[in-house]
Amino acid sequence: MPSEPIDDPTDALEPALLIVVAAVALGDLAVAAHVIPAGVAETTRVALAVGALVAATLGIAVAVATCRPAAVALATLGVPVAGLYAYTGLLLPWTRLSFSLGQIGVEATLSIPALGPALATALFGGFTLSQATLERAFVIHYGLVAVAGAALLARAVVLVRRRDAIDPA
Repeated sequence: MPSEPIDDPTDALEPALLIVVAAVALGDLAVAAHVIPAGVAETTRVALAVGALVAATLGIAVAVATCRPAAVALATLGVPVAGLYAYTGLLLPWTRLSFSLGQIGVEATLSIPALGPALATALFGGFTLSQATLERAFVIHYGLVAVAGAALLARAVVLVRRRDAIDPA
């Protein structure tokens, strides 16, 4: 059966966004469950970080295509969240790369006038890297994975119901 032409650009972009977010979340869970071999896991984490930022960019594209200012504002807020997800995911293996990125993050955070010390404490558990840094990175990272998974599931249900309401096959 031939597919119908796409009239609205969001009809194609939104499912693509959902697929990218689902792929990033599943890949992340595969790394956490040690399904991916240790030698490949670090490269996979970098790929997941890039995937998260691609998803955030695609989210902005979907929002802009809808021409709704509230959607654009919400999608734009997704970019720093995706960045935080990517950054904490790169900290978790606690390799040399992770430690270097952590040092850069602490120093950059502390350089923010007035808010720096409070942000460093909230994000890193203090002014130096420690076990608290890993614990915070884990909580932030997998908290975002859980929220993204729940949002993904909810949106997929809405899309399926909308499709079934339009074309009850």
